[in-house]
Amino acid sequence: MDKIKMRKILFINFITMATFNMAHPVTPSLINALSLPTYMFGVLYSTMAISHFVMSPIWGSLSDQRGRKKFLVIGVIGYGMSQLGFGFIESTPLILMFRITGGAMSVAFITTCIAYVSDISSKEERTKYMSYHTATTSIASSVGALMGGFSGNLGYKFAFLTQFILCLLVAGVIYFVLDETIDKKLGKIEIYTKHLKKGNKSTSLNPTLSIMMIVMTLITIATTSYNSTINYYIESVLNMPTTVNGIVMAFAGVVALIMNLCINPYLSKKYNEKYTLIVACMVSGISMIVASLFNNILISFMFIMVFVGSSALITPIQQSIVSKLARENYGEIMGIQGSYKAIGMIVGSLASGFIFDIGNKLPFILSGICCMTVCLLVPRVCLEEKTEKVIA
Repeated sequence: MDKIKMRKILFINFITMATFNMAHPVTPSLINALSLPTYMFGVLYSTMAISHFVMSPIWGSLSDQRGRKKFLVIGVIGYGMSQLGFGFIESTPLILMFRITGGAMSVAFITTCIAYVSDISSKEERTKYMSYHTATTSIASSVGALMGGFSGNLGYKFAFLTQFILCLLVAGVIYFVLDETIDKKLGKIEIYTKHLKKGNKSTSLNPTLSIMMIVMTLITIATTSYNSTINYYIESVLNMPTTVNGIVMAFAGVVALIMNLCINPYLSKKYNEKYTLIVACMVSGISMIVASLFNNILISFMFIMVFVGSSALITPIQQSIVSKLARENYGEIMGIQGSYKAIGMIVGSLASGFIFDIGNKLPFILSGICCMTVCLLVPRVCLEEKTEKVIA
């Protein structure tokens, strides 16, 4: 494994995700300033997720054939331009258009970055480095949330403008600092579109991989229900300023960072990945449901942080399991996984947006239920693996 390349991609992931997360604390301000309906926080999230679903495998397959670096750059520049339009346009149809474009561009970076980490890490150490990748994303989310929360005090448009400028700077860093890991393949480009064809079954997914993709969908519904709701809940229900939004997101990021830097690498050495995944999902589900039962803000916040910490363990473990089940087409498989993740984002954001008016804690309950459901599915993965070994 090339440790220099790993340090570079983790650093780039950090500065990119910090920039990408600047807008989250100020998005509720945009919704309120434009007098958009409550459910729009879910609609805005889901339109971006739809683009993730469509474009994730496409970007992944393209990066497999033409190299990772250029698609990392394209994703960052494209996202910056989309966010500039999102923050300054006041027409609802155009806002949704920019959200769709932003989703398509951001997932170019996200999918390609995960594939890059898979390229340069050995199977034995992949869980550790996927944890490091998730850790840098977590702390970057904290930094970005703080930057966005405090810059939002000068107006939400200022935060979006700053985000655009930083995206251009980050793209320059990627271009001049990062090394390529894929040799450009000659010939006609083959774009993966199987996920868009009705009734098509991808030959890349065996039964075990299929179950893990469903697991990813449920996990993403859980985290999206929480993430898409918490900012709006803090500002519109608790009547807190954007600064508090940023601080809450930052604290959550620090908790997730600690879990991925200290806890996850230790657990990956001591325990079976699937066992750890089941326990983490169970703790996440119970803590979120319990948090929704209390009206006391401090008690609820305590259990929410338990959810944040335990759920932070889930994604890198799941990604590690999938990457080990894949063969050489990491970009394509991570892209397919990105589409399943996008389905979870769409369902989670739309569901939480529309049930919020029925009960403002229902999105959190939905999150807990999805985590508990995963606990029932993961044992099936073990069973499928044993069956495949017997057949082989």
